[in-house]
Amino acid sequence: MRSDILKGLFEPGTRLRIVDLSNRYGVSQMPIREALQQLQGEGLVTLLPQKGASVRKVDDRFVSNMYDVRAAIEAMLVRKAVEVLTGPVMDKIEHLQLEYERCASSGDMEEALAYNLQFHKAINELPQNPEAVEIINRHWGLIVSLRNTFGFSEKRIEDIIEDHRLLVNALKNRDGNAASVIADQHVQKAKADLLTNMKSKAEFKR
Repeated sequence: MRSDILKGLFEPGTRLRIVDLSNRYGVSQMPIREALQQLQGEGLVTLLPQKGASVRKVDDRFVSNMYDVRAAIEAMLVRKAVEVLTGPVMDKIEHLQLEYERCASSGDMEEALAYNLQFHKAINELPQNPEAVEIINRHWGLIVSLRNTFGFSEKRIEDIIEDHRLLVNALKNRDGNAASVIADQHVQKAKADLLTNMKSKAEFKR
């Protein structure tokens, strides 16, 4: 169910009826209910009394707020990450970035998104602030779902690669302030790109 949501097979706002899901996935209703509860915790599903479950419906304000929170937290985490960064971890971060570039250049965006998550996760977990990381992780699945639904602009992948390279260099130089600025701008550009794509698709549907 998570995979189908992340692939965009269920668009935001789609009602998720337990009976239909049980038939679709060939399991009883109990594991469906448990899965919906877990997906609610990940931010992919909304559960309301008397109304049941639906794929989380988002608007411009929600997306903007979600990215603003992410930008603030990631800017803080990357600044602190510089203080505890080790050589082996730096090597891992570089490797993940190269893998992202490889997948992006071959057009495998599903795999590229997975490496993008690992790249940011490797940095964000360095300061050992699980409360901050939990807030960021809560919406990662939702962000992937939105990207699968609305896609990227033509030059967005090039921007991501450039930002990642700048961030890697700032980390190598142990420049926490520069890394923090890059991280903030990176997230803000991602927000602007997604909002533009959401608006374009809405206008196309009209």
